[in-house]
Amino acid sequence: FFGSYAYQSVIDRHEDHLLMRMQKLIDWSFVESEVADCYSDLGQRAYHPIIIFKLLILQNLYNLSERVTCESADLNIMYRFFIGVGLTDSIPHWTELGKFKERIGVEAFERLFYRVLDEAERLGIDISDARNADATDVRADVDLAHCRKDKQDENDRTWVDRNTSDPDARFGRKGNAPGDKRWYGYKSHTNQDVKTELVTAVETTDASASDGAMLAALVDKELDARGQDAIRKQGGDKGYVGNTETLCARSILDYTIPRSGMRRERKQKARNTHYLHVKYNRYKIEQKQAEAKRWHHLGKARYRGKWKVHLQGVLTYLAINLKRIVNLLLPLATA
Repeated sequence: FFGSYAYQSVIDRHEDHLLMRMQKLIDWSFVESEVADCYSDLGQRAYHPIIIFKLLILQNLYNLSERVTCESADLNIMYRFFIGVGLTDSIPHWTELGKFKERIGVEAFERLFYRVLDEAERLGIDISDARNADATDVRADVDLAHCRKDKQDENDRTWVDRNTSDPDARFGRKGNAPGDKRWYGYKSHTNQDVKTELVTAVETTDASASDGAMLAALVDKELDARGQDAIRKQGGDKGYVGNTETLCARSILDYTIPRSGMRRERKQKARNTHYLHVKYNRYKIEQKQAEAKRWHHLGKARYRGKWKVHLQGVLTYLAINLKRIVNLLLPLATA
């Protein structure tokens, strides 16, 4: 009786809370169906996968560690309501989050990522066929100052490789000028729908990889998951120039921004209203990546190893997509 009373009184006062609106909209049954083959009928009964999955959503929505996520879920009534446990029920130990990620693997999380997009379409959101691609830096969880202690001289090029705690990471840079950005870690590559601002594909490479070389992987990942007609117009900044034939082979129009010396291409595209629409909306993907880094911890890797960093990116953008879906369909009333 007390549990029901406490729940209802809190929920009634916070019906506009993001988690409340998310719970009203989303049918979470797809989680169980996607990970069913990762569980056995034998042995001790595991926590329900929807509970663990929602804890991971909470972690990435509110930029929490695994430990703090489970502690907060134990104390916060709204979190308890969202994950579906009563006031007297126990919360999974924080180590269960890592076990769950290792149990179901990256491929299952990517399937869940696209099931969220399917859920958006089921709810009436029209995802267009126009995309913008971009990449952002992710610093590795490595203490470079500690690695530098073993540096022998200025000609020593292997001091990081000898001492790094994350051998999958590499040095990356943006631009060739002395003052341009340098970092050690990874790149998170994303493709975004121009109309809805939903992220439709995520890839992760070490920081030395070029942006343009990953465009085909981003496109193919979405085409495989959502159908061969999911994309018809592909935009991007000047770093994605050179993919025209690759896109043409997939029946996709190349709407990347030409370099300054490509006068003929610039003049042709300047007369194309569809290209101009994609180009003028390119800033939205930069805003999305800034949101992921500022509010959801994507600026620095939580873990070490490429697959774990990639999983961090997938979960980050999955949580951001859920937030976007809710705000599109159940926006907060403005004063």
